[in-house]
Amino acid sequence: MSEGGRIVYAPIVAASIGADATIDVWNLLGTSAIRIRLLGFELTSAAIAAALTTLTLGFVSTAGTGGSAVTEQHADDAKSTTILGALVTDVETPGTDAGRFMGWQWEQLGPVGHIWTPEMAPICAAAEGFSLVQTTAIAMTVSGFVCWEEIYV
Repeated sequence: MSEGGRIVYAPIVAASIGADATIDVWNLLGTSAIRIRLLGFELTSAAIAAALTTLTLGFVSTAGTGGSAVTEQHADDAKSTTILGALVTDVETPGTDAGRFMGWQWEQLGPVGHIWTPEMAPICAAAEGFSLVQTTAIAMTVSGFVCWEEIYV
């Protein structure tokens, strides 16, 4: 086992999410070299009128298709190693669901998100990841972040 995990942030800025009842708002996938511990995320919406949507968070065993890649950033600016997790927004065809474990009814005039304590943070298997799925067909523009730890296997 090499050095401990590293903390990574992925900013989401004005991401357009399509009006589809099964679309990944974001999908985070690792490689066979790491497991990902999800530390937190938050989204805000550009909506100026109330719009209710349903979101679920869970594990995925494969990446979906489509969407826009996000440029990830080390939490420690002195780190120069390659970030192995990859975050994509607006994934039109979701990856393979490996179990949903949280859900929200999000009324978009306020933020939605969750920050885990270290003991409660979900960890995916190597080469797998997480997705936040919108299960209500409305279009939206969102900003926010996803934060995770890459744990070497």
